[in-house]
Amino acid sequence: MSQLVTASNNPAIPMIVSKATIEKQATEAAGKGQSINDACPYPFGTEAADHFKAVYLLALPKQPTQQGAAA
Repeated sequence: MSQLVTASNNPAIPMIVSKATIEKQATEAAGKGQSINDACPYPFGTEAADHFKAVYLLALPKQPTQQGAAA
């Protein structure tokens, strides 16, 4: 599996980014509480943006479950 993904929608200007770089950016953004739309530096629909979003969502802090909250 490739450790590089495309980060450009324009084939005339290819941009390749390492997954490790994307994972670091996404993890830091999630930890800082940035919104995914503000934090993702890659164009929507690129492999890089998809990878960023997946890692970001996995890196979000877990919300405490509410026990005993009966309706």
